[in-house]
Amino acid sequence: MATLKDGGRNDRLSWSKRAEHRLREELKEIALKRCDDSVAKFAACAREKGMLVVFSCREQNALMNSCLNQHTNEESFDRYKFEREIELHRETQAAKSPSG
Repeated sequence: MATLKDGGRNDRLSWSKRAEHRLREELKEIALKRCDDSVAKFAACAREKGMLVVFSCREQNALMNSCLNQHTNEESFDRYKFEREIELHRETQAAKSPSG
């Protein structure tokens, strides 16, 4: 007996692994920009403490990781992927429409 996949239409329109990897890299760059303050604080602490960074900068590291995770978790990735799908669809439609 044949069964349908859970995703249905979405499975047919799924992104390739290469495209998903590229989207994740784009999202990481966006997250780094959004978390610039916490990344900068951790970097400053790391420069100041040197080899003791693991022990001395735990709070800054936790704040940075929390911020980055907030912007790169699966929910954020799915939302970003959906936004990019809409953007690509608009670009495709614009390319198909006659200029005039």
